[in-house]
Amino acid sequence: MVPDGALASAHPVGEDREVSVGVTADGALVLHDRVRQPVVDTLRWEDGRLHLSGAYTGPDRDRVLVLRHGERFEEIRQSVTIDDGRFEAVIDPEHQDFFGASLPLSRGRWYLSLRGADRWDNSEDAPVKLRPDLIAALPAVHEGVHKTYSVDRRFHDRIFLAAGSVLDSSELGPYRQRVLRDEYLAARERDPLREAVFYSSFEGKQFSDSPRAVYEELVRRGVDVEHIWTIRDRQVVLPQRVTAVEYGSREWALAMARSRYVVNNVKMEDWLLRREGQMVVQTWHGTPLKRIGADLLGTPKANRAYIASLPHRSRQWDFLVSPNTFTTPIMRDAFLCESEILESGYPRNDVFHAPDREARAERTREALGLPKGRKVVLYAPTWRDDQRYASQRFKLDLQIDLPSLREELADDHVLLFRKHPKVLDSIPGAGQGFVWDVTKYPDIADLYLIADVLVTDYSSALFDFAHSGKPMLFYTYDLEHYRDTLRGFYFDLGERAPGPLLKTSGELIKAIRDLDTVAEQYQERYEEFVRDFCDPSDGRAAERVVDRMLNGRG
Repeated sequence: MVPDGALASAHPVGEDREVSVGVTADGALVLHDRVRQPVVDTLRWEDGRLHLSGAYTGPDRDRVLVLRHGERFEEIRQSVTIDDGRFEAVIDPEHQDFFGASLPLSRGRWYLSLRGADRWDNSEDAPVKLRPDLIAALPAVHEGVHKTYSVDRRFHDRIFLAAGSVLDSSELGPYRQRVLRDEYLAARERDPLREAVFYSSFEGKQFSDSPRAVYEELVRRGVDVEHIWTIRDRQVVLPQRVTAVEYGSREWALAMARSRYVVNNVKMEDWLLRREGQMVVQTWHGTPLKRIGADLLGTPKANRAYIASLPHRSRQWDFLVSPNTFTTPIMRDAFLCESEILESGYPRNDVFHAPDREARAERTREALGLPKGRKVVLYAPTWRDDQRYASQRFKLDLQIDLPSLREELADDHVLLFRKHPKVLDSIPGAGQGFVWDVTKYPDIADLYLIADVLVTDYSSALFDFAHSGKPMLFYTYDLEHYRDTLRGFYFDLGERAPGPLLKTSGELIKAIRDLDTVAEQYQERYEEFVRDFCDPSDGRAAERVVDRMLNGRG
């Protein structure tokens, strides 16, 4: 047995390895032959910031501290100072920079590692460990403005920084959420409606999409209403005149019950009941290529409980927004829709006709920090139903050879990679100048404006981007499997796609290099696609939706 108070020590071996002497959780001596690792021997909270320092015998140049989420596997890079066998880092969990916006760390455990600044992925990360005599001092807790942060450990000495929930303890868990539902129902019966619009975009994950366009149209008209926006985990930045309510909070449930208008773009809770005088607008969020809702009956992907609830859900809508004539009958059948369908076009696509679109595009380039003079390739694939960690938590099915793209295109291109919100994992190569992870950028519409070409697969992004008239490429490496086994399509993509269907990275590189030829070859089909799927497209969809809202006031 090792005496109490024995410290871990490390002895360098070769260029990048060490033999460490440590103590296990039950007090036994243990030796490790491992990559040289940083070992924290000092940690403290000061003015809301976490200060870490310790021993590190590894390389002392071009290192970054990486915070990697333990469930979603997304990453945040932080600066670190290394000098004379020591490292030091300061983490401000309340103020992390996301494209110029200051946001807190999202909920969950963030594991700490050191990584070479030019490393492509996390395969050679050195995990940050804790000196054994400091274990008794954990957890080290800091009460932030909206949530609690704590430093703790796993696997005996692996250190992580945990960000707690912004919800109050009275709002956490299934039982308390049921109590909130009852409070919502009671407020619905008891409290008068107030002149307010309650918005929700992707369940509080963004300030974006058609709800944002509806908000901006109401502001443009000067309509005298309060604007209340659903946010999740304080991860959304809102305009100054908008009131934020946290998804799942008491304020959120009561605002939904009391607001004159409700504008939403995904399915809402099945206990939502439209009250007399209240208007519920379902904007939805895409023209469907792949089958959805009740049209999945008879396949393994059918959610029978959700499908059975569709008639009730649609009865709560005053109207459902359709983007085009193609989609209207699909919505009627797939959603078992019993409400009005307004074929107005998607308000979110008015951006392609907005008089300030060039200024908005320039603001987007500045927020991203893109190098001038580079062509912008936007890659926005959908998820794969058979590539998942758990229900609604999907793996990144990365089939593009990103190193090859970088080698061939990096001199004059950048690749903006936007994962689908359901997809986890980090993006290899992000942060090194060619690949840019724009998954958390607030609104994909801004990215459409700066993109020179869209690369996608079966995502509804193709229907939105068609309003731009700019080239599209389809990286459909698994077309037959996806179409015939996973989801099924409403039409033959191969016959109607307004761009080439590509199966290899080599084909993709060649097409990006020769976009003018691609545009010429697919000009006629592109024009047909726009006629079929982009009508109406006049920049007035938000006007039509708001007209219907205000004229239907109870």
